[in-house]
Amino acid sequence: MALLKVVGNKKKIEKCLKACKSFNPVILDKTKLSIVIQVTALRREIDKMSKKLKPLGLTSTSRTGAIAMTRGAEIFK
Repeated sequence: MALLKVVGNKKKIEKCLKACKSFNPVILDKTKLSIVIQVTALRREIDKMSKKLKPLGLTSTSRTGAIAMTRGAEIFK
C-alpha cells in the first residue's frame, strides 16, 4: 500500500487519477491544487506508478512494508 501526494493544477490531478485508475485509488484528500491517493499494489507496480506520476507533480510518497492476513475464519498459528 502507498500514499501518494500530487500537487498541480486541475488538469494534472485528473491525469494522475487516470494513471492510477487500474489500482482502484482511494482519494483521501483533495483540494484545488493537490490530491492524496491511497493505492494497493505490488511493490514493482507502485514503483512504475511513481515514475509515471513524477512529471504530473508527485511530491511525496509513503509506503508500507509487506503485510498479510488470512481470509475467512482461519487464523495464523
